[in-house]
Amino acid sequence: MPCCENVLVPTYSDAPLPDGLDALVGMGMNRVKIAIVVALAAHGGSLTTPDLMAALGSELAGSTVARNLHELEDHGYVTGDLPRQERRRRRTRWTLNHARLNADLATLVQATTPKAVEAVPPEC
Repeated sequence: MPCCENVLVPTYSDAPLPDGLDALVGMGMNRVKIAIVVALAAHGGSLTTPDLMAALGSELAGSTVARNLHELEDHGYVTGDLPRQERRRRRTRWTLNHARLNADLATLVQATTPKAVEAVPPEC
């Protein structure tokens, strides 16, 4: 009995998702990205790179923050005030696209809420 011959094995990326969740998956949400969006939100939604680095603390390498900012930008969650090719050695102001992030997170909440459960308003 042949084992695994000519058998199509689904890949990780084949997992079905509801519409609207591809951006969240594509950005590979991790602790650094969450820390970046939380820091931006905590400071009015916009910070320069040096101010963002200060808000994040000294434990993250600048290259790590830059890579994660670019990934967030690629998915529309943050924008830099300068075109990417003009940023080298120039101060960039990063702005959180709260509406986009909030909409995608709301889609995630909706997709993961059991259908038999009704939304219960929070107690005041």
